[in-house]
Amino acid sequence: MASLWKHPQSKFWVACYTDHNGRQRKASTKIEALEKNRKRAMRVADEMETAHKRRMTTSQVVKLCGGLVKELTGEDFSTLSVREFLDGYLARRKREVSKATMAAYKGTAERFKKWLGDRADAELFRVEKRDVIAFRNHLGDSLHPTTANHALKLLRVFFKAAKVEGLLFENPCDDVAILRKESGGTTRRGFTLEELRIVLGEVKGTEWASLVRFGLYTGQRLGDLAALRWSQVDLENEEIRLITGKTRRVVIVPICKPLMAHIETLPAGDEATAFLHPKAAELGVSHLSREFGEVLARCGFRPATTHDKAEGKGGRAARRVLNELSFHSLRHSAVSMMKNAGISPAIVQDLIGHESAEVSAHYTHIEAEAKRKALETLPVI
Repeated sequence: MASLWKHPQSKFWVACYTDHNGRQRKASTKIEALEKNRKRAMRVADEMETAHKRRMTTSQVVKLCGGLVKELTGEDFSTLSVREFLDGYLARRKREVSKATMAAYKGTAERFKKWLGDRADAELFRVEKRDVIAFRNHLGDSLHPTTANHALKLLRVFFKAAKVEGLLFENPCDDVAILRKESGGTTRRGFTLEELRIVLGEVKGTEWASLVRFGLYTGQRLGDLAALRWSQVDLENEEIRLITGKTRRVVIVPICKPLMAHIETLPAGDEATAFLHPKAAELGVSHLSREFGEVLARCGFRPATTHDKAEGKGGRAARRVLNELSFHSLRHSAVSMMKNAGISPAIVQDLIGHESAEVSAHYTHIEAEAKRKALETLPVI
């Protein structure tokens, strides 16, 4: 028999009921937990239990509960389509998340709508767990498991929001397992010194020669370095200050001698807001990553890829291959070289910009001079 419970951190009555498998469930009634509302909330709890025990179809449940919502609140139960909800969700979050996060949200939403086809214009509540599993498997057939699992994670975010907004009673992504990653696959690694010299020889005279040096001597991500402006480079105090695009963390990186010598060769304009790498700043991270991949292919460090959509021939529609080396490998190189030189993990962490509650608990501040000495251990390339 259904019952009610008042959660100490919620203002609503919580319905406690048993489903058709005998499993105990709890769900908010969205009715304020006042004694005068107990009878109304109890009716909602009974309806929830009835729906589960009768194993009603989604449409039957929505019809039953939709009528109850109308009767109790005077408001119509919202029945947005999948497309309407996703488009609205993206519009609302645009000013709340970073551009990179928004791009990931939009990419997954568009993939899901495309996969649904005409069903993207059907009611949101019609999406079921089996649909989510099928979509996950569809992505797994053509993409790396990590990419497919990330898309599943974002779908959970979307449908959780829909549930919070009262558009769904349950999240269809709940209990959907992630794909197993292939064992023995390729793992990313850092560059060796010889590989770095080969790469620099290949990109000599281009902005990539500068970006590679900045990548090694600061350990920062490609997108952050492409967006770096002269106003963020303090030559007097020999520091670079930036806010990382991924974590929004303020990172202060001392300029070590090899990097300072390189910076002094760069053409600086009159504007403090000018980019250090103007050509790279005009391009998106995806384009830059692809371009650097072509550099690595010319160096013989990864297979060459084509730009057509042909499957099975290295085209864009083929399953993504995880390459050992990428621009991010410079970050691995910086970390490995400093740790091999005996630099404290806390100093390495602070320089690179990784987050760690454990390290933060033991180190509240890393002196600039300690970080500078750490960077001085990196080799001249």
